[in-house]
Amino acid sequence: MIDGNGPADLGRRKFVTGMAAAGAMLSAPRVFGAPLRYFKPIQVDNPLAQYPNRDWEKTYRNIFDYDSQFVFLCAPNDTHNCLLKAYVKNGVVARIGPSYGYGKATDLYGNKASSRWDPRICQKGLALVRRFYGDRRVKAPMIRRGFKDWVDAGFPRDPATGVPDPKYFQRGKDKWLRLSWDDAYSIAAKALENISKTYAGETGSKRLTQQGYDPAMVHAVEGAGTQTIKLRGGMAFLGATRIFGLYRFANMLALMDAKQRGVGADKAIGARGWDSYSWHTDLPPGHPMVTGSQTNDFDLFATEYAQLIIAWGMNWITTKMPDSHWLTEARLKGAKTFAVTVEYSATASKVDEVAVIRPGTDPAFALGLAQVIISKGLYDKDFVSQNTDLPFLVRMDTLQPLRPEEVIEGFKEPAELKSLRFMKKGAKNPSGLENANQFAPDGMREQFRSYLVLDEKTGKLTVLTRDDFGKNMADKKIQPKLNASLTVKLLDGTSVRVRTVFHLTTEYLNKNFTPAQTASVTGAPKSVILSLALQIAANKEKTLFACGMGPNQFFNSDLKDRAIFLVAALTRNVGFPGGNVGSYAGNYRSALFGGIPSYAVEDPFNLALGKGEQPKIKKYLHYESLHYFNYGDRPLKVGKKMFTGEGHMPTPTKAMWLNNSNSVIGNVKWHYDVVNNTLPKIEFIAYADWWWTGSCEYADLVFGVDSWAEFKAPDMTGSCTNPFVQMFPRSPLNRIFDTRTDIEVIAGVAGKLGDLLNEPRMRDMWKFSQGGDVHEYLQRIVSNSANLKGYDSKDLEEKAAQGIPALVNTRTYPRVSSLEQARSEQPWHTKSGRLEFYRPEVEFIEGGENMVVYREPVDSTPYEPNVLVAHPHEAIRPMKPEAYGISSSDVSSETRQVRNVTRTPEELVATKHPLRLKLYTHVFHTPKYRHGAHSTPIDTDYTAIWFGPFGDVYRHDKRMPSNVEGYVDINPLDAKELGLEDGDYVYIDADPEDRPFRGWKKGTEEYKVARLMLRARYYPGTPRGIARTWHNMYGATTGSVRAHESREDGMAKSAETNYQAMYRYGSHQSATRAWLRPTLMTETLVHKGMFGQGIGKGFEPDIHCPVGAPREAFVKLTKAEDGGMNGKGLWRPASLGFRPTYENKAMKEYLKGRFMKKGV
Repeated sequence: MIDGNGPADLGRRKFVTGMAAAGAMLSAPRVFGAPLRYFKPIQVDNPLAQYPNRDWEKTYRNIFDYDSQFVFLCAPNDTHNCLLKAYVKNGVVARIGPSYGYGKATDLYGNKASSRWDPRICQKGLALVRRFYGDRRVKAPMIRRGFKDWVDAGFPRDPATGVPDPKYFQRGKDKWLRLSWDDAYSIAAKALENISKTYAGETGSKRLTQQGYDPAMVHAVEGAGTQTIKLRGGMAFLGATRIFGLYRFANMLALMDAKQRGVGADKAIGARGWDSYSWHTDLPPGHPMVTGSQTNDFDLFATEYAQLIIAWGMNWITTKMPDSHWLTEARLKGAKTFAVTVEYSATASKVDEVAVIRPGTDPAFALGLAQVIISKGLYDKDFVSQNTDLPFLVRMDTLQPLRPEEVIEGFKEPAELKSLRFMKKGAKNPSGLENANQFAPDGMREQFRSYLVLDEKTGKLTVLTRDDFGKNMADKKIQPKLNASLTVKLLDGTSVRVRTVFHLTTEYLNKNFTPAQTASVTGAPKSVILSLALQIAANKEKTLFACGMGPNQFFNSDLKDRAIFLVAALTRNVGFPGGNVGSYAGNYRSALFGGIPSYAVEDPFNLALGKGEQPKIKKYLHYESLHYFNYGDRPLKVGKKMFTGEGHMPTPTKAMWLNNSNSVIGNVKWHYDVVNNTLPKIEFIAYADWWWTGSCEYADLVFGVDSWAEFKAPDMTGSCTNPFVQMFPRSPLNRIFDTRTDIEVIAGVAGKLGDLLNEPRMRDMWKFSQGGDVHEYLQRIVSNSANLKGYDSKDLEEKAAQGIPALVNTRTYPRVSSLEQARSEQPWHTKSGRLEFYRPEVEFIEGGENMVVYREPVDSTPYEPNVLVAHPHEAIRPMKPEAYGISSSDVSSETRQVRNVTRTPEELVATKHPLRLKLYTHVFHTPKYRHGAHSTPIDTDYTAIWFGPFGDVYRHDKRMPSNVEGYVDINPLDAKELGLEDGDYVYIDADPEDRPFRGWKKGTEEYKVARLMLRARYYPGTPRGIARTWHNMYGATTGSVRAHESREDGMAKSAETNYQAMYRYGSHQSATRAWLRPTLMTETLVHKGMFGQGIGKGFEPDIHCPVGAPREAFVKLTKAEDGGMNGKGLWRPASLGFRPTYENKAMKEYLKGRFMKKGV
């Protein structure tokens, strides 16, 4: 609008001319020139009262107007679930907001949640509208053309080996065809039936042997072709029925095995179920070694009870966004906050103190803290004596615990234990509702023998049974001497030297991890080590160790857990509301819903088909760690030794079906090795997803499923960070595309498979999923879960539809792991019933890890990789490499995993990574980034655009693969030395022995696709010698690279599938590879099972098995292209003086704070 005092008839040309003149005038000293006469200022006291026309506000307000609203559950893997409101206009979700219902949640007893849980949402949830309607939605069932040709041809194979013709398997390069749902179900069923039949029996075993699989893998098949079929529900706890449904399907396939091999239910075997929590590297693998349980943790609002909160490798502020306020509020209330990190992270900027350590040295840093606490006598003697194995005596000849029967004439173990019930063979184990006490198979009695301590008062050897934990020992007036070393005479007449675990540990710490030594290994200042140790010791029962995924990413991650627990146990900080250890990397707490087995492993031969009927449980599927697939579908065999235990042994993978997961192909470590060397051996790959991911790119059949906003069947989930049980309510929103619910897809394939095999029980297996009403299954889970029994699943859904969750009925709010143990009410789920820091199992002794020690990272280190750091020690006697038939000087990647070589701390820092001789310079690590969670919302344009400084919605530089792209953070001083400018494109190359994949060749399309190219970002917060990029992002595929190089706009977006890469070439996984850690594949570790109170040993998925660690690399950075527009010159923000080391005068003044005046 033009003011009445100006020329109302001002012509367009005159106006434009005036504005052009204004550009020149505004740059002159006299800035208020003539052109501004057209815009004379108006004095308006109250704009809202004076505006003559406010119709423009209708347009603004119309944006937020809506016709209806509904609630859905947003459940990626990091935020741990938020019930959100979708606002609908003209049948389309226009925007999303919080439900504000968390403060209304109650439990069965009327306890009510705090309103401080509201509002619960993050930017990923706010932007989900862009994903519901995005062009990468899987809009219908899709099949790869070559695979369809193979099916249509009748599955032709080589008659001797069973191998199909490779012409049918041009994954990543093939055309895609749309299918009807009926055809999709039929094709999947036919493929599964054919593959299982091909590899069943003796003929199948011969075929697998001829294909080159290890004999131990072929033996593990047991003649059942179903064992070559692998299924996985990604982060299954995020969907109790729809995601766990694939494990139910795997169990159901025992019906197919029975038909194909002609065996009864007693000999039938189901398919294999891949792990989930441990696959994502979310499992802290040392927790079961210390506590016997999968993971010790606490609800994050336990910060209310703490005085010292340590965010250890956990970028709390950015990866737990809806729960980040608990950390900041605790600080406001007076709690001290501390971050242990490898860079200056977002969380580091919000805490009181920070320790920046060298990546992968977390165990060393924790051991340094323990050394200070012990050497200064700051440990809690009572807690250590009553609750840990540190007082136990260990024989120095065998490195085994000294046992009473070895020194006490006539000693006999108690016939029964109060703390443990032994189950006779064939006896039915207590259900999840009955088993308040721990139990184990009768055949494991030997594992729970008594120990000996030296009584400090009497000076005599004293017996401690598993019942003598906590105050039970104190009640017997036993006072163990912690720091003891003596010689004892055995009943056989021999004399042996024995020492307490505490004495052994103290010697190791004093020799290797004084503050000065710890500082040299970790890079943390001595003063910080001392200060933090003193603070922890001063806050008994009041220090929370909140550990994140970061330290889990290293080969030594189990040692990190054992060392942190050592610090916590020494200072009485395990099992208390304000003092505990927790791990927060993924959403794993399936054990909270103890009734899940009633659904996942219901006996398919004896189904409960009546409503309200109690299902019978029988496990026919076998579980397997997915890491063997990642490792090239092979076990760890180096030299003449097989390091993979029999119970861990994988079978050959011939078919795989996954849902809710992009991590097994698209975001897998060593991605390009999997694509080029492993996938060619697999005959059927199916995915169920609602977004076309990198995994879909390399699949054969993709089922398009409903987004969270379209669910037509309810489901249920929970969390490890908050106290809520949450339902996915059914949605009134019409389906946007031709999709189905996940459980409907599973049931559809099962029905067709049943028709094919004339086995009606396969269709009956999914009876209660018909019509989308799965409440019978949900109620069975609820009624068989101790923490949920009493709830009505329909009522839970009804409340969820109002945005209100329910509280899990735990003993306390917040939930506190190890509470009963710290209160001496229950023992820990270990052999001794205590926290265990000494591992006497043969595999640990061979590896030199029977004590809590430190190993260097296996690749992410400037020093010699994976060496055991120790001065000579009586109890550290690792097996030398030569015993395995390999040389101690062999530092190749394969050998390095099992290489037991010892270096002192002083020797370590004088060594070099073997690649440093080849101009490789940087440790390369790949943590989460703040706008993504695994692979759920990361490339949604509204969130991706804010990822770093390279986001550009217009993509002015057509080299950009998307509206954002991957980058590598590098210290500016390092970059200058390497000749890299801020914003340049750089190549990142890791060990050429096996990366980006085994057998790579320069000049091939496969190598071009796989070689990682990133933008360089100058970041002073990254220490020297470290390069950091982010994982989660969608990597380059054959289709995206072809598009990037052929499309006029340069987008790395496949013309065939709309797959959108966020890299021009390669991905963060170009530099990583799969590794297998020997101590995670043992047959002897005793631990609790997933559900209930049962204790077993050896392999257990998501508890004791390989994890996704490490995601390590040591790399070389090479300039690829200039960062300036279209490859010319300097990147513009740097040239303008807005970037580190390029600052112009104004920027320097701003950084000095001179844009602010005192008193203003």
